[in-house]
Amino acid sequence: MGINDIISIWYFLMAGTSAVVNVVSVNKREIVIQNMSGDQNTVTIPKGIYKLIDVNEEYFISYNSRIGQKPFLTSIEPSAK
Repeated sequence: MGINDIISIWYFLMAGTSAVVNVVSVNKREIVIQNMSGDQNTVTIPKGIYKLIDVNEEYFISYNSRIGQKPFLTSIEPSAK
């Protein structure tokens, strides 16, 4: 098994998650979210959007996770309450 095989396997071992969450905290690099079951997770966010995310607000988010990396945000929008 060569390095290209390992990279290919790593690339395909990505899991996607979508959920309605409450934002617990926000900083320039990441948000801490809490799902409806009470589980918390830290998600890396793209540069510059932290000012658009409000703490204690509900959002519908999507993020991807890979082995050895923090989950990273792919989509966020206000939750329809």
